[in-house]
Amino acid sequence: MPLMLNGTPQLGDKENTLKQYEGLNLYGHWKLTARHIKTGELIVKEGDNLICTVGKNLVGDMLIDTAGYDIGLTYQAIGTSNTAVTAADTHLNTETSRKAITFKSRLVNVDTLTTFFAASECTYFIKEAGIFGHSTATATTNTGIIFSHWLVSFDNSGGTYDITIDYTLTIG
Repeated sequence: MPLMLNGTPQLGDKENTLKQYEGLNLYGHWKLTARHIKTGELIVKEGDNLICTVGKNLVGDMLIDTAGYDIGLTYQAIGTSNTAVTAADTHLNTETSRKAITFKSRLVNVDTLTTFFAASECTYFIKEAGIFGHSTATATTNTGIIFSHWLVSFDNSGGTYDITIDYTLTIG
């Protein structure tokens, strides 16, 4: 146990201090931006998400270049179920639309994945979303490995809003 002063590790037992505080954490955050196709009105919703157990396993397999894992996160899907998400999830509960990620960027330890859904591609009440990867992920529903899953609430049943979902993954 490192020497502690008011909960802060002190120099002295450097090896144990490093062992205790090194690590790799993943934090996901999503932002849904809806733009009305006629008026331009913007509605923004955002929140944190759950990174599924199979998503964590996907990262480990990508790090050792296991077959099929070297293409990264490639698809985003939205669905209509508001069933609570769990770490054991392997797909969305009711996937209704899936698209290839439109834009990817990285700034230091933050990856941003952006997907654009035209109003005509998401004409329902959106209640869940997720990010998928692996070589088995395609435009077909329930393919690939789910990395993250979250609940959202946006009614686009009338098909009057284009939807952009920005997903940021902080690695730290």
